Amino acid sequence: MATTVNNTTANSRITIIFDSGINPKSENDGPRLGTGNTESDVYIDNKTYLNIRSHTEIDANVHAIQWNATTNTGELEYIDNRENESLSSFPQWASNVVIRCEAQDIWQDTYNNTKASLLQAWEDAGNSLDTDYYPEDIDSINTAADTARNNYLSAHNITF
Repeated sequence: MATTVNNTTANSRITIIFDSGINPKSENDGPRLGTGNTESDVYIDNKTYLNIRSHTEIDANVHAIQWNATTNTGELEYIDNRENESLSSFPQWASNVVIRCEAQDIWQDTYNNTKASLLQAWEDAGNSLDTDYYPEDIDSINTAADTARNNYLSAHNITF
């Protein structure tokens, strides 16, 4: 059995950890302190996404969600000493985090494809493929990737 969230299928697990690295000087210190853009580390099967924006869609006392994709059950872990809470459905806020992981994949694919396209145009113009002389346009590559990510998120009514 597997769990499908939006366009992502997990065969074994989805783990979202907030405040995984406590850094008091960080502006992205998670829901615990309620400041900055909450970020989380996400594990979907064997793929890792670090520092995915998660905003403040969750209770400040949540440390992590552990979702077992084979049983479609999970647990919420808290920062205090209370018992973990059993879950029988995947929370919407966690779905939004998975959608942001998908958006990160789209960002990376667009970045790579745009960079390759610019390099191909450079070669097609008769220029050397010696990348030491290739004038990589990082701004346009990043802009294309950012736009693709933001369009994907906007289509799901969430923000980056």
